Amino acid sequence: MAHDDIPPELTRRDLQRPILDQQALFSFWRALMGPLGFSRAMLWLCFIAADNRPTPFLTQVDELPELPDDEPLLVNLMHVARRLLDDQVTDGSLAVLLSRPGSAQLSDSDLAWARGLSRASHEAGVPLRPLHLATDEELRVFTLDDLLGPDAA
Repeated sequence: MAHDDIPPELTRRDLQRPILDQQALFSFWRALMGPLGFSRAMLWLCFIAADNRPTPFLTQVDELPELPDDEPLLVNLMHVARRLLDDQVTDGSLAVLLSRPGSAQLSDSDLAWARGLSRASHEAGVPLRPLHLATDEELRVFTLDDLLGPDAA
């Protein structure tokens, strides 16, 4: 399948369906991304309501540094997410996708962002859905092995 072909079963309807499992979240992100291909790295944040439906609270964060070395960036991001979950999306959760140009090969930057987001969400008490990565070539989920790293054994 060419990278810009959206499978016919993935349509804008997927943006309204309940996200009950990993496959539904993958379908949501795939439908939202449309044809793959990115000019810069961005984070996509979508708040999921208690009924598992995506809310209108979808935002993009761009101008990302190569590595999330700026700890206040992640802390502040999750602080804002926690406030929104407390005030607007009670009993909800957060879904995050990192998009960037380039190959599907996981980079050190991808892993640093995924691990930093996971750690910061845990510390802030933000329920986080599985993290995803979209590149010019594919959309994939970060696995537990990706998040734990080689030193976790």
